[in-house]
Amino acid sequence: MGKKSKKNVKSSSTKSSSSSNNNPPPQNNSIPRTQAPAAPGRKAIIRGLVSRKDLNGLEVTIQNALDNGRIAVEVVFGRDTIAERREVVAIKRENLETRWNCIGGIEAGSDMKHWGMTEEECPICMDVVMNIGLNKNAAYLECCGKSICEKCFVQTQFTKQKDVCPLCRADISDGSETAAIKRIRARAERGDANAMYNLGGYYDTGRPSIPKDQAMARVWFQRAAEKGESRGAYNLACSYRDGEGGAVDKAQAAKYFRMAGERGHIQGVTCYGLALMSGDGIKRDIVEGKKWLKKGADAGDELAVQQLQMHEMMASFGGMGMGNGNISCSSSPGMMSFSMG
Repeated sequence: MGKKSKKNVKSSSTKSSSSSNNNPPPQNNSIPRTQAPAAPGRKAIIRGLVSRKDLNGLEVTIQNALDNGRIAVEVVFGRDTIAERREVVAIKRENLETRWNCIGGIEAGSDMKHWGMTEEECPICMDVVMNIGLNKNAAYLECCGKSICEKCFVQTQFTKQKDVCPLCRADISDGSETAAIKRIRARAERGDANAMYNLGGYYDTGRPSIPKDQAMARVWFQRAAEKGESRGAYNLACSYRDGEGGAVDKAQAAKYFRMAGERGHIQGVTCYGLALMSGDGIKRDIVEGKKWLKKGADAGDELAVQQLQMHEMMASFGGMGMGNGNISCSSSPGMMSFSMG
């Protein structure tokens, strides 16, 4: 939905699919469940090889499962050098350490649950990997706040139980947006942080069945943030910074950008770093600001990379580094722009 990270607000009517995860390779039952399925495109670390010890410890990309039970992986040697070469090798499953994907540089099992951005197996078929939060290959069930994979969701629509939630057994015969928001509101009022975040997103942009009310959006983002929802903290920070739904308060913006960043929100990390660099709502601290920007850059945030490069360039010319700046969120989730001023 809307600005900032608000388009991450989930709806069972808007699902994205991932064809690479529809048919994951068969799993070895001896592999610990803390490891992720060896799905094509997933990163893994090679461990315990005897004949090819040169490969141990290398990060590889899984290609596909082979008929002999091994996994084909691509290894890159001399990456980003003139001598770069690639090799596809077949590795036994037990020699691959696969992890649930990280988002915002946060390892699975840490504060990812607060962010709602973990990868999980579909609780029905237990075959398909869903990306919860990004809503990738997942159908979000507003009644209980849980998700099932797109394939299982479609299959349920052709059964006599299509009007009943396959997980909590609630009546979902009314598929209208009004009913969906009613279910989300009920969970939000019971203290569900994810529902609070979603409800805030609906208020922030407005829908045919719910009026735009950014003051109310700020209230629900605040409640979500206090429950540990990092997206709620990030959106609340943006609201304070931009004066949406209330007065501009740069100090509060910096506070909640930090809160979001500490809970794994990549844009929150970058925005807090920028606030430190410019002294926007917080005491200016170039050294600490660079540390936060580096965290954002290491997690893959392009804005953090750009601002670090700009700082180094200005420093090389004898400048003071980052000056004051204005950060603005575009209408696309996770996209921001920064202008020097």
